[in-house]
Amino acid sequence: MKFFKAIGTAILIVLLFASIALTLAAAAVRFAALNPKYLKAFMPTKTYCAEMLERLSEDLDHVALLYGVDGTALSETVTDDAIRSYTNRMIDALFAENATAPLTLPAFPADGFASFARAHTAFGEEGVRDFSEDCAQAVTEDLSAINTELIIRPFLNFRDNTFCKSSLVLFVSGALLTVILLIFLRMMYTGPSRRAGSVVIQGGMFMGVTLVFVPVMQFLLFGYVDRLNISVSAFRTILTGYLNTVL
Repeated sequence: MKFFKAIGTAILIVLLFASIALTLAAAAVRFAALNPKYLKAFMPTKTYCAEMLERLSEDLDHVALLYGVDGTALSETVTDDAIRSYTNRMIDALFAENATAPLTLPAFPADGFASFARAHTAFGEEGVRDFSEDCAQAVTEDLSAINTELIIRPFLNFRDNTFCKSSLVLFVSGALLTVILLIFLRMMYTGPSRRAGSVVIQGGMFMGVTLVFVPVMQFLLFGYVDRLNISVSAFRTILTGYLNTVL
């Protein structure tokens, strides 16, 4: 009897940590990596916006030099709200049903640059229009570096594979299976062996959680995301912002 109980426990433990790992992985994909609302809420942080502004300021400085205006004041035209708004539109484009590589991104709004030109320069309306369009184009070109197929195509393939499309079903199924397995294990260990059952259950749950979170903690503790071999650019800020938000 003890032999069959040990075999049954081993089988249930393997199923338990597998179901927990599946549940957590499916939840991470469904509610973080492939959840536009989550990304919009947590990706454009204060640090993200500051890094983006620093990258975009370099392009705006060139335009400011060409038009003979104050580059520092021009950079202040690109606010955190503008960066967040554009990031949200970029995420919408990335998760659109008809998204393709290269990705079709919206143009950065030129209204703020036009307002700056009217307030700080003596340009006529044609000059204001040319200046604002050049500024918006410079920013858009830098942001559009995300169009690289090296990143976009694998992401779209990942988004459209069977596991990702079924992540919500897998999450619910895994959670239900986990509850059922916990009930079975609890029923196997009653009375004097109740403490042993608790140890078995906790061990199975620990292994399942570890299977998912150890790789994540490796990335976080060793800073693999920040050490990506990509030149400093708006694209790098966008990519690292996405990865850090998901992790």
